[in-house]
Amino acid sequence: MYAAIYCRKSVDTQRGASMESQLAHCRSYLAAHRSAETAKTAWVYQDEGFSGAAMARPAMQRLLGDVRSHLISCVVCYRLDRISRSVADFTALMEEFSRCHVDFLCASEEFDTAKPMGRAMLYIASVFSQLERETLAERVRDNMYTLAESGRWLGGPPPYGYRIVRKPPPHPYSVLAPVDEELRIVWEMFACYRKYGAIAEVADALAGVRNRQGNAFTPRYIRSILRNPVYTNASADTAAYLSELGYAIGFSEESLSGPKRGMLIFGKHPNHGEAMPLVIRGSHPALIADDEWLEIQQSIRIQKRCHPPTAGILRQFFFCGKCGSMMVSKPRSGRNGAHDYICKGKMRYGSCDCENLNGAEADARAWEAVCDALDCAEKIRTIDRSGRQAVLQLCVARAEWDGQILRLTLHRLS
Repeated sequence: MYAAIYCRKSVDTQRGASMESQLAHCRSYLAAHRSAETAKTAWVYQDEGFSGAAMARPAMQRLLGDVRSHLISCVVCYRLDRISRSVADFTALMEEFSRCHVDFLCASEEFDTAKPMGRAMLYIASVFSQLERETLAERVRDNMYTLAESGRWLGGPPPYGYRIVRKPPPHPYSVLAPVDEELRIVWEMFACYRKYGAIAEVADALAGVRNRQGNAFTPRYIRSILRNPVYTNASADTAAYLSELGYAIGFSEESLSGPKRGMLIFGKHPNHGEAMPLVIRGSHPALIADDEWLEIQQSIRIQKRCHPPTAGILRQFFFCGKCGSMMVSKPRSGRNGAHDYICKGKMRYGSCDCENLNGAEADARAWEAVCDALDCAEKIRTIDRSGRQAVLQLCVARAEWDGQILRLTLHRLS
Protein backbone atom coordinates (compact mmCIF):
# COMPACT_ATOMS: atom_id res chain seq x y z
CA MET A 1 0.00 0.00 0.00
CA TYR A 2 1.11 3.55 -0.72
CA ALA A 3 0.80 6.96 0.89
CA ALA A 4 -1.14 9.59 -1.05
CA ILE A 5 -0.42 13.31 -1.28
CA TYR A 6 -3.33 15.53 -2.28
CA CYS A 7 -2.77 19.11 -3.53
CA ARG A 8 -5.31 21.62 -4.76
CA LYS A 9 -5.27 25.16 -6.12
CA SER A 10 -8.45 27.04 -7.01
CA VAL A 11 -6.98 29.05 -9.90
CA ASP A 12 -5.59 27.28 -12.95
CA THR A 13 -2.42 29.17 -13.96
CA GLN A 14 0.76 28.42 -15.85
CA ARG A 15 2.75 28.87 -12.65
CA GLY A 16 2.69 25.87 -10.33
CA ALA A 17 4.57 27.39 -7.37
CA SER A 18 1.69 26.84 -4.99
CA MET A 19 1.29 23.20 -5.99
CA GLU A 20 5.03 22.58 -5.78
CA SER A 21 5.14 24.18 -2.34
CA GLN A 22 2.27 22.02 -1.09
CA LEU A 23 3.92 18.89 -2.49
CA ALA A 24 7.28 19.70 -0.87
CA HIS A 25 5.70 20.31 2.54
CA CYS A 26 3.73 17.06 2.33
CA ARG A 27 6.78 15.01 1.36
CA SER A 28 8.77 16.51 4.24
CA TYR A 29 5.93 15.72 6.63
CA LEU A 30 5.73 12.11 5.41
CA ALA A 31 9.49 11.71 5.74
CA ALA A 32 9.36 12.99 9.34
CA HIS A 33 6.28 11.06 10.49
CA ARG A 34 6.47 7.91 8.33
CA SER A 35 9.73 7.26 6.48
CA ALA A 36 11.86 8.65 3.70
CA GLU A 37 10.88 5.72 1.49
CA THR A 38 7.17 6.41 2.08
CA ALA A 39 7.65 10.06 1.12
CA LYS A 40 9.60 9.12 -2.00
CA THR A 41 7.08 6.55 -3.29
CA ALA A 42 3.92 8.47 -2.36
CA TRP A 43 1.30 8.81 -5.08
CA VAL A 44 0.48 12.42 -5.94
CA TYR A 45 -3.02 13.70 -6.76
CA GLN A 46 -3.28 17.32 -7.96
CA ASP A 47 -6.39 19.37 -8.79
CA GLU A 48 -5.58 22.76 -10.30
CA GLY A 49 -8.41 25.14 -11.10
CA PHE A 50 -11.03 23.44 -8.88
CA SER A 51 -12.86 24.89 -5.87
CA GLY A 52 -12.86 23.10 -2.54
CA ALA A 53 -16.62 23.65 -2.24
CA ALA A 54 -17.43 20.43 -4.14
CA MET A 55 -15.99 16.93 -4.36
CA ALA A 56 -16.40 16.53 -8.12
CA ARG A 57 -12.70 17.04 -8.87
CA PRO A 58 -10.83 14.65 -11.18
CA ALA A 59 -7.84 13.94 -8.92
CA MET A 60 -10.06 13.70 -5.83
CA GLN A 61 -12.27 11.13 -7.55
CA ARG A 62 -9.19 9.11 -8.56
CA LEU A 63 -7.95 9.28 -4.96
CA LEU A 64 -11.29 8.03 -3.64
CA GLY A 65 -11.24 5.21 -6.17
CA ASP A 66 -7.79 4.10 -5.03
CA VAL A 67 -8.85 4.38 -1.37
CA ARG A 68 -11.85 2.15 -2.01
CA SER A 69 -9.59 -0.31 -3.82
CA HIS A 70 -7.41 -0.46 -0.66
CA LEU A 71 -4.32 0.81 -2.46
CA ILE A 72 -3.76 3.72 -0.08
CA SER A 73 -2.63 3.50 3.55
CA CYS A 74 -2.66 7.23 4.43
CA VAL A 75 -3.58 10.57 2.85
CA VAL A 76 -1.67 13.78 3.57
CA CYS A 77 -2.53 17.33 2.51
CA TYR A 78 -0.95 20.71 3.22
CA ARG A 79 -3.99 22.26 4.94
CA LEU A 80 -7.53 21.09 5.66
CA ASP A 81 -9.05 23.61 3.23
CA ARG A 82 -7.01 22.04 0.41
CA ILE A 83 -8.98 18.81 0.66
CA SER A 84 -12.43 20.32 1.30
CA ARG A 85 -14.14 23.57 2.28
CA SER A 86 -17.50 21.96 3.00
CA VAL A 87 -18.27 20.48 6.42
CA ALA A 88 -20.66 17.90 4.94
CA ASP A 89 -18.15 16.75 2.30
CA PHE A 90 -15.30 16.68 4.82
CA THR A 91 -17.35 14.57 7.25
CA ALA A 92 -18.28 12.09 4.52
CA LEU A 93 -14.64 11.95 3.41
CA MET A 94 -13.38 11.18 6.92
CA GLU A 95 -16.00 8.44 7.27
CA GLU A 96 -14.86 6.97 3.96
CA PHE A 97 -11.23 6.99 5.11
CA SER A 98 -12.23 5.35 8.40
CA ARG A 99 -14.16 2.56 6.64
CA CYS A 100 -11.15 1.84 4.42
CA HIS A 101 -8.67 2.07 7.36
CA VAL A 102 -6.85 5.03 5.82
CA ASP A 103 -5.03 7.51 8.07
CA PHE A 104 -5.45 11.22 7.42
CA LEU A 105 -2.52 13.60 7.99
CA CYS A 106 -2.23 17.36 7.69
CA ALA A 107 1.23 18.86 7.10
CA SER A 108 0.61 22.33 8.57
CA GLU A 109 -1.97 21.53 11.27
CA GLU A 110 -1.25 18.83 13.84
CA PHE A 111 -4.24 16.61 14.66
CA ASP A 112 -4.12 13.38 16.63
CA THR A 113 -7.11 11.56 15.15
CA ALA A 114 -6.49 8.58 17.41
CA LYS A 115 -8.01 10.55 20.30
CA PRO A 116 -11.56 11.96 20.61
CA MET A 117 -10.34 15.53 21.22
CA GLY A 118 -8.11 15.36 18.16
CA ARG A 119 -11.00 14.21 15.97
CA ALA A 120 -13.22 16.96 17.41
CA MET A 121 -10.61 19.62 16.63
CA LEU A 122 -10.34 18.26 13.11
CA TYR A 123 -14.05 18.81 12.50
CA ILE A 124 -13.99 22.24 14.18
CA ALA A 125 -11.20 23.29 11.83
CA SER A 126 -13.29 22.16 8.85
CA VAL A 127 -16.19 24.31 10.10
CA PHE A 128 -13.97 27.41 10.13
CA SER A 129 -12.64 26.51 6.68
CA GLN A 130 -16.19 26.52 5.30
CA LEU A 131 -16.95 29.77 7.18
CA GLU A 132 -13.90 31.41 5.60
CA ARG A 133 -15.02 30.36 2.11
CA GLU A 134 -18.59 31.57 2.60
CA THR A 135 -17.51 34.88 4.16
CA LEU A 136 -15.12 35.62 1.31
CA ALA A 137 -17.77 34.72 -1.28
CA GLU A 138 -20.30 36.97 0.46
CA ARG A 139 -17.91 39.94 0.49
CA VAL A 140 -17.10 39.52 -3.21
CA ARG A 141 -20.79 39.15 -4.08
CA ASP A 142 -21.83 42.24 -2.10
CA ASN A 143 -19.10 44.30 -3.77
CA MET A 144 -20.17 43.11 -7.23
CA TYR A 145 -23.81 43.92 -6.51
CA THR A 146 -22.88 47.43 -5.37
CA LEU A 147 -20.97 48.02 -8.59
CA ALA A 148 -23.73 46.44 -10.69
CA GLU A 149 -26.38 48.83 -9.41
CA SER A 150 -24.65 51.62 -11.35
CA GLY A 151 -25.43 49.78 -14.61
CA ARG A 152 -21.89 48.71 -15.42
CA TRP A 153 -20.93 45.34 -16.89
CA LEU A 154 -18.89 43.26 -14.43
CA GLY A 155 -17.33 40.72 -16.72
CA GLY A 156 -17.95 37.64 -18.80
CA PRO A 157 -18.99 37.35 -22.44
CA PRO A 158 -21.64 39.90 -23.44
CA PRO A 159 -25.13 38.70 -24.45
CA TYR A 160 -25.76 38.13 -28.13
CA GLY A 161 -26.51 41.49 -29.74
CA TYR A 162 -24.15 43.50 -27.57
CA ARG A 163 -20.46 44.21 -27.14
CA ILE A 164 -18.45 45.57 -24.23
CA VAL A 165 -17.33 49.20 -24.35
CA ARG A 166 -14.86 50.67 -21.86
CA LYS A 167 -15.66 54.15 -20.60
CA PRO A 168 -12.70 56.57 -20.61
CA PRO A 169 -10.90 57.85 -17.46
CA PRO A 170 -11.03 59.29 -14.86
CA HIS A 171 -13.62 56.68 -13.83
CA PRO A 172 -13.35 53.90 -16.41
CA TYR A 173 -15.82 51.04 -16.34
CA SER A 174 -17.48 48.70 -18.85
CA VAL A 175 -20.98 48.94 -20.31
CA LEU A 176 -22.93 47.12 -23.01
CA ALA A 177 -23.21 48.68 -26.47
CA PRO A 178 -25.48 47.38 -29.27
CA VAL A 179 -24.22 45.40 -32.26
CA ASP A 180 -26.72 46.32 -34.96
CA GLU A 181 -26.33 43.21 -37.13
CA GLU A 182 -26.78 40.85 -34.18
CA LEU A 183 -29.71 42.82 -32.75
CA ARG A 184 -31.41 42.57 -36.13
CA ILE A 185 -31.25 38.76 -35.82
CA VAL A 186 -32.54 38.92 -32.23
CA TRP A 187 -35.45 41.09 -33.39
CA GLU A 188 -36.18 38.53 -36.11
CA MET A 189 -36.26 35.77 -33.48
CA PHE A 190 -38.88 37.62 -31.44
CA ALA A 191 -40.87 38.41 -34.60
CA CYS A 192 -40.81 34.76 -35.72
CA TYR A 193 -41.94 33.57 -32.30
CA ARG A 194 -44.84 36.05 -32.28
CA LYS A 195 -45.81 34.74 -35.73
CA TYR A 196 -45.42 30.97 -35.23
CA GLY A 197 -45.60 30.56 -31.44
CA ALA A 198 -43.03 27.71 -31.42
CA ILE A 199 -39.28 27.77 -30.86
CA ALA A 200 -38.74 24.93 -33.33
CA GLU A 201 -40.34 27.05 -36.06
CA VAL A 202 -38.03 29.93 -35.17
CA ALA A 203 -35.03 27.61 -35.54
CA ASP A 204 -36.27 26.50 -38.96
CA ALA A 205 -36.76 30.12 -40.07
CA LEU A 206 -33.16 30.93 -39.04
CA ALA A 207 -31.66 27.77 -40.54
CA GLY A 208 -29.17 29.67 -42.70
CA VAL A 209 -28.11 32.17 -40.02
CA ARG A 210 -24.97 31.63 -37.93
CA ASN A 211 -24.07 32.89 -34.46
CA ARG A 212 -20.75 34.39 -33.31
CA GLN A 213 -19.10 30.98 -33.26
CA GLY A 214 -20.24 30.20 -36.80
CA ASN A 215 -22.82 27.63 -35.66
CA ALA A 216 -26.53 27.42 -36.34
CA PHE A 217 -29.00 28.71 -33.77
CA THR A 218 -30.28 25.68 -31.86
CA PRO A 219 -33.71 25.68 -30.15
CA ARG A 220 -31.97 25.78 -26.78
CA TYR A 221 -29.91 28.83 -27.79
CA ILE A 222 -33.00 30.57 -29.17
CA ARG A 223 -34.95 29.86 -25.97
CA SER A 224 -32.18 31.41 -23.87
CA ILE A 225 -32.29 34.57 -25.99
CA LEU A 226 -36.08 34.84 -25.87
CA ARG A 227 -36.05 34.49 -22.09
CA ASN A 228 -33.14 36.86 -21.41
CA PRO A 229 -34.33 40.12 -19.73
CA VAL A 230 -31.40 42.02 -21.26
CA TYR A 231 -33.54 42.69 -24.36
CA THR A 232 -36.61 44.15 -22.61
CA ASN A 233 -37.03 47.34 -20.67
CA ALA A 234 -36.99 47.57 -16.88
CA SER A 235 -40.53 48.22 -15.64
CA ALA A 236 -42.76 47.50 -12.66
CA ASP A 237 -44.32 44.55 -14.54
CA THR A 238 -41.02 42.91 -15.51
CA ALA A 239 -39.75 43.48 -11.97
CA ALA A 240 -42.81 41.73 -10.52
CA TYR A 241 -42.41 38.80 -12.94
CA LEU A 242 -38.72 38.30 -12.16
CA SER A 243 -39.35 38.71 -8.44
CA GLU A 244 -41.79 35.78 -8.59
CA LEU A 245 -39.04 33.67 -10.20
CA GLY A 246 -36.71 34.35 -7.27
CA TYR A 247 -34.64 37.31 -8.49
CA ALA A 248 -33.75 40.29 -6.28
CA ILE A 249 -34.76 43.60 -7.87
CA GLY A 250 -32.04 46.26 -7.77
CA PHE A 251 -34.07 49.22 -9.05
CA SER A 252 -37.12 51.13 -7.84
CA GLU A 253 -40.13 52.48 -9.72
CA GLU A 254 -38.86 56.01 -9.14
CA SER A 255 -35.72 55.22 -11.14
CA LEU A 256 -37.68 54.14 -14.24
CA SER A 257 -38.30 57.61 -15.61
CA GLY A 258 -36.57 58.61 -18.80
CA PRO A 259 -35.64 56.43 -21.78
CA LYS A 260 -36.43 52.71 -21.73
CA ARG A 261 -33.38 50.73 -20.71
CA GLY A 262 -32.72 47.00 -20.78
CA MET A 263 -31.93 44.91 -17.73
CA LEU A 264 -28.86 43.03 -16.50
CA ILE A 265 -28.74 39.96 -14.27
CA PHE A 266 -25.85 39.16 -11.96
CA GLY A 267 -25.56 35.82 -10.19
CA LYS A 268 -26.74 32.31 -10.97
CA HIS A 269 -30.29 31.22 -11.75
CA PRO A 270 -32.51 30.74 -8.65
CA ASN A 271 -32.70 27.00 -9.38
CA HIS A 272 -29.03 26.69 -8.37
CA GLY A 273 -30.08 27.25 -4.75
CA GLU A 274 -27.29 29.75 -4.05
CA ALA A 275 -27.43 33.49 -3.37
CA MET A 276 -30.37 35.35 -4.87
CA PRO A 277 -29.41 36.75 -8.31
CA LEU A 278 -29.75 40.50 -8.79
CA VAL A 279 -31.63 42.29 -11.58
CA ILE A 280 -30.61 45.89 -12.27
CA ARG A 281 -31.47 48.54 -14.87
CA GLY A 282 -28.70 48.67 -17.45
CA SER A 283 -27.44 51.58 -19.50
CA HIS A 284 -28.22 50.00 -22.91
CA PRO A 285 -31.48 50.70 -24.78
CA ALA A 286 -34.22 48.07 -24.65
CA LEU A 287 -35.08 46.14 -27.82
CA ILE A 288 -38.48 44.61 -26.92
CA ALA A 289 -41.35 46.27 -25.08
CA ASP A 290 -42.01 44.81 -21.65
CA ASP A 291 -45.62 43.78 -22.40
CA GLU A 292 -44.58 41.83 -25.52
CA TRP A 293 -41.69 40.18 -23.67
CA LEU A 294 -43.95 39.09 -20.80
CA GLU A 295 -46.48 37.59 -23.24
CA ILE A 296 -43.69 35.54 -24.83
CA GLN A 297 -42.50 34.33 -21.40
CA GLN A 298 -46.01 33.14 -20.56
CA SER A 299 -46.26 31.34 -23.90
CA ILE A 300 -42.91 29.59 -23.39
CA ARG A 301 -43.91 28.48 -19.87
CA ILE A 302 -47.19 27.02 -21.16
CA GLN A 303 -45.38 25.13 -23.92
CA LYS A 304 -42.91 23.72 -21.38
CA ARG A 305 -45.73 22.40 -19.18
CA CYS A 306 -47.46 20.83 -22.18
CA HIS A 307 -44.29 19.23 -23.57
CA PRO A 308 -44.34 15.43 -23.27
CA PRO A 309 -42.10 14.14 -20.47
CA THR A 310 -38.66 12.89 -21.45
CA ALA A 311 -37.20 12.17 -18.01
CA GLY A 312 -36.56 8.55 -17.18
CA ILE A 313 -38.36 6.64 -14.46
CA LEU A 314 -35.10 5.76 -12.68
CA ARG A 315 -34.66 8.95 -10.69
CA GLN A 316 -33.63 9.92 -7.14
CA PHE A 317 -32.01 6.51 -6.57
CA PHE A 318 -29.89 6.04 -9.73
CA PHE A 319 -26.11 6.44 -9.22
CA CYS A 320 -22.90 5.97 -11.19
CA GLY A 321 -21.11 2.80 -10.14
CA LYS A 322 -17.71 4.32 -10.93
CA CYS A 323 -17.67 7.67 -9.11
CA GLY A 324 -20.87 7.62 -7.04
CA SER A 325 -22.44 10.66 -8.73
CA MET A 326 -26.11 10.81 -9.65
CA MET A 327 -27.15 9.45 -13.04
CA VAL A 328 -29.29 12.15 -14.67
CA SER A 329 -31.76 11.74 -17.50
CA LYS A 330 -30.93 13.93 -20.48
CA PRO A 331 -33.23 14.24 -23.54
CA ARG A 332 -31.65 13.53 -26.89
CA SER A 333 -31.55 16.19 -29.56
CA GLY A 334 -34.68 16.16 -31.62
CA ARG A 335 -38.33 15.88 -30.65
CA ASN A 336 -38.92 12.13 -30.36
CA GLY A 337 -38.84 12.01 -26.54
CA ALA A 338 -35.80 9.69 -26.34
CA HIS A 339 -33.34 10.14 -23.49
CA ASP A 340 -30.09 8.80 -22.05
CA TYR A 341 -28.79 8.40 -18.52
CA ILE A 342 -25.49 10.26 -18.04
CA CYS A 343 -23.20 10.45 -15.01
CA LYS A 344 -23.53 13.93 -13.48
CA GLY A 345 -19.80 14.02 -12.73
CA LYS A 346 -19.05 13.26 -16.37
CA MET A 347 -21.59 15.70 -17.79
CA ARG A 348 -20.74 18.71 -15.62
CA TYR A 349 -17.10 18.25 -14.63
CA GLY A 350 -15.63 15.61 -16.94
CA SER A 351 -14.44 13.73 -13.84
CA CYS A 352 -15.80 10.30 -14.84
CA ASP A 353 -15.55 8.09 -17.93
CA CYS A 354 -18.67 6.00 -17.35
CA GLU A 355 -20.46 5.07 -20.57
CA ASN A 356 -23.87 6.62 -21.21
CA LEU A 357 -26.90 4.35 -20.86
CA ASN A 358 -29.83 4.17 -23.28
CA GLY A 359 -32.76 5.49 -21.27
CA ALA A 360 -35.55 3.46 -22.86
CA GLU A 361 -33.63 0.19 -22.53
CA ALA A 362 -32.66 0.91 -18.91
CA ASP A 363 -36.23 1.79 -17.92
CA ALA A 364 -37.57 -1.37 -19.57
CA ARG A 365 -34.96 -3.66 -17.99
CA ALA A 366 -35.49 -2.18 -14.53
CA TRP A 367 -39.26 -2.48 -14.81
CA GLU A 368 -39.08 -6.10 -15.94
CA ALA A 369 -36.69 -6.94 -13.09
CA VAL A 370 -39.02 -5.40 -10.50
CA CYS A 371 -42.06 -7.13 -12.01
CA ASP A 372 -40.25 -10.48 -11.87
CA ALA A 373 -39.27 -9.88 -8.24
CA LEU A 374 -42.84 -8.98 -7.30
CA ASP A 375 -44.32 -11.72 -9.46
CA CYS A 376 -46.66 -9.16 -11.00
CA ALA A 377 -49.66 -10.11 -13.06
CA GLU A 378 -49.64 -9.24 -16.75
CA LYS A 379 -52.05 -6.37 -16.17
CA ILE A 380 -49.65 -4.67 -13.75
CA ARG A 381 -46.76 -5.01 -16.20
CA THR A 382 -48.54 -2.78 -18.72
CA ILE A 383 -49.30 0.23 -16.52
CA ASP A 384 -48.32 3.67 -17.78
CA ARG A 385 -45.07 5.54 -17.21
CA SER A 386 -46.18 7.49 -14.12
CA GLY A 387 -47.45 4.29 -12.50
CA ARG A 388 -44.16 2.50 -13.20
CA GLN A 389 -42.21 5.37 -11.69
CA ALA A 390 -44.33 5.25 -8.51
CA VAL A 391 -43.81 1.48 -8.16
CA LEU A 392 -40.05 1.80 -8.68
CA GLN A 393 -39.79 4.52 -6.04
CA LEU A 394 -41.46 2.18 -3.55
CA CYS A 395 -39.48 -0.94 -4.43
CA VAL A 396 -35.97 0.16 -5.53
CA ALA A 397 -33.53 1.27 -2.84
CA ARG A 398 -30.65 1.97 -5.25
CA ALA A 399 -29.76 1.53 -8.91
CA GLU A 400 -26.18 1.59 -10.22
CA TRP A 401 -24.61 1.63 -13.67
CA ASP A 402 -20.85 1.11 -14.06
CA GLY A 403 -20.73 1.29 -17.84
CA GLN A 404 -21.42 -2.42 -18.34
CA ILE A 405 -23.88 -3.73 -15.74
CA LEU A 406 -27.10 -2.21 -14.42
CA ARG A 407 -27.63 -3.26 -10.79
CA LEU A 408 -30.82 -2.86 -8.77
CA THR A 409 -31.05 -3.11 -4.99
CA LEU A 410 -34.63 -3.65 -3.87
CA HIS A 411 -36.17 -2.84 -0.52
CA ARG A 412 -36.84 -5.87 1.62
CA LEU A 413 -40.34 -7.06 0.77
CA SER A 414 -42.50 -8.48 3.56
